[in-house]
Amino acid sequence: MTRSSAFPSDQIIVLICMTLTGVVLMSLGVFPGRTVEVDVLGSPLGIELSGKWLVAGLLVALVSLGMHSLVKAVAGHARMDLRYSATFWVLPALVTLAAAGSVPRQFGHTGNWLGSLVFLGVLLAGVVVAECGTVRMDDPYFRTARLGLNAATYSAALALYVSIASFQVRSLMSATAVILVTFPLALDLLRGTEEQLRTTWLYAAIIALVTGEITWSINGLGLRALYSGALILLVFYTLTGLTQQYLADRLNRAVALEFGTIATLALAMVLLGVRLGHRLPLAETAEDAFQPLGADASQFTGTDALEFELPIPDEPLVLYPPSPLLPVDPWAEAEDQPAGEPAGALPAPTEGR
Repeated sequence: MTRSSAFPSDQIIVLICMTLTGVVLMSLGVFPGRTVEVDVLGSPLGIELSGKWLVAGLLVALVSLGMHSLVKAVAGHARMDLRYSATFWVLPALVTLAAAGSVPRQFGHTGNWLGSLVFLGVLLAGVVVAECGTVRMDDPYFRTARLGLNAATYSAALALYVSIASFQVRSLMSATAVILVTFPLALDLLRGTEEQLRTTWLYAAIIALVTGEITWSINGLGLRALYSGALILLVFYTLTGLTQQYLADRLNRAVALEFGTIATLALAMVLLGVRLGHRLPLAETAEDAFQPLGADASQFTGTDALEFELPIPDEPLVLYPPSPLLPVDPWAEAEDQPAGEPAGALPAPTEGR
């Protein structure tokens, strides 16, 4: 083994330029696509296949191969286990995928397009440099690079978890997606030396499976995407943090208490946000109530509004499942009505009003 004598800055510049060139070409080109229908457990699922995503996949492969070459150059290895080198691909691949998905959409607005292209290019360069700075543990910038990568990894995890929750698909799909994105992110966080490779992959797989299982339960709470993503991130942070301390042989009662305290405070903040910000989309104004009928609420005033027959459902209409953390019964007032009157009936107009 020979130690590298210089940081591969020229290779990094070439890699970034090639990646951004591919993103620019994606913005200029028009790619046909098609949708493939498949059945998953008896339910139809549409998968969109587009040439744009094929190019994005090629860019991700290009960045991954480039990172493999950079890691070998920094480590000074003629050969390196591909499984170890793959732990350095995760964040650069995610940034590349984000650039390929977001920059071409801004092509119609020159300022936004250039701004997003420059921003993601700088972000990709920073991530690649930080990844190279964590190859050797004796590097003077190892700790700084590792802290930066940790922050970037947890930020990417939150963005991915919120995006998955926002799709509002079945738990089978969302939990599987969480497992698929959690595994590589955990690999990046738990990465140590090449000798710990097998242990790292094992614990990353366990963390991904546990996070996916807990996602199944979180979906049953009926929370908004931001709160669901925050809870999943809290689980991911706690599991990876404790595992990092265990692999570094620093896990003790004080460390476990510290992570437990942080997790409890974060959970309290999330629950407080749920209490303050979570609202069910119920009709709160007269205009909301008359809109399904195609009528203008301003036309009905006084007793006219009461005499107008509204189709009151027998059961409360909730557009998405309410959260057990926020029990809401929109028809609770119906229990106070005299016997014999149907639930939800409008009060009879009183004379003289």
